[in-house]
Amino acid sequence: MDAQTNSDAAATPEPTGEHGVSREPGATGQTAAAGESGVRATVEARAAGGARPDFPLGGTLTVRRLGFGTGGLVGPGYWGPRHADPARSLALLRRAVDRGVTLIDTADNYGPDVAEELVARALHPYPEGLVIATKGGVVRTGPDVWHVAGRPEHLRAMCDASLRRLRADTIDLYQLHRLDPDVPMAEQLGTLVELQQAGKIRHIGLDSIGAAELARARELAPIASVQNRYNVLDRASEDVLELCERTGTAFLPWFPLGHGTLTGAPGTRTATPSPTPPPAADALTTIAAAHGATTGQITLAWLLHHSPALLPTPGTGSPDHLDENLAADRIALTEEELRRLDALGTPEAGA
Repeated sequence: MDAQTNSDAAATPEPTGEHGVSREPGATGQTAAAGESGVRATVEARAAGGARPDFPLGGTLTVRRLGFGTGGLVGPGYWGPRHADPARSLALLRRAVDRGVTLIDTADNYGPDVAEELVARALHPYPEGLVIATKGGVVRTGPDVWHVAGRPEHLRAMCDASLRRLRADTIDLYQLHRLDPDVPMAEQLGTLVELQQAGKIRHIGLDSIGAAELARARELAPIASVQNRYNVLDRASEDVLELCERTGTAFLPWFPLGHGTLTGAPGTRTATPSPTPPPAADALTTIAAAHGATTGQITLAWLLHHSPALLPTPGTGSPDHLDENLAADRIALTEEELRRLDALGTPEAGA
């Protein structure tokens, strides 16, 4: 998928002054060992027939694994607001937190600026324990049009702008939306480390990165999260997920619902993807019926069972769909159902 049309962490976040300074200042990847042991300790959760609900993000921030992404609060092509009345989006964000969401995922270019501003308006002052993740490193100049901007001066300016919009002193998780191919990785990550040391960023993440790049990045900076496209049909990042499991790194899959195709309702944010193949649709429908659930809920439940490192953040503009998504973590899939769902995807498959 073209980089200009592809990233909604959930379709697939914002600390305040109190939220920022109340936690350990300058926390870095030195706590990665705690995250690593936490993930390894829960690798057997699937075999036990359940999915652990929490994850030690960066080794210091405990979050519920099923979060909320704000890409669904902006218009087609991630341009402008989704709802003419912002009160609808504000109510949805508050509803998510009221129902136990502790991880909000957003980006400066959703709107642009719109999603971050909505998060602050809805949730500031942020309640203790709420983790806000945002992204920088690309500039949007129109619907579905992105320009990668990874020069150090750009990243510093973007981070400062996100802090202002989020009314925050520290951003819990700041993710580089794309590595800039024209800027050395060491310069980009070095800038984020400087921002981290200055107390503006608590943890660093990367979006759309390969396993070899992640391994190299880990030598340059403490990486707390990865955000790649991944779902029950699309396993192209399986090697990245395996590295995340070994290192205690959170993996936030974007398009966890296949951009809507895995729910039977293709999304409208970008170009409509291919429909779900009949064998996959049949399996999802059958398993959903057995649990009195929707196919979207089964898709999310599979992610939670498949790996303790997966933290899906599905987005929506509907309160009913929000409630439906969050109920997915109560579904316990059987080993036979998991085997059937596992067989649907290959590393080469795409949704």
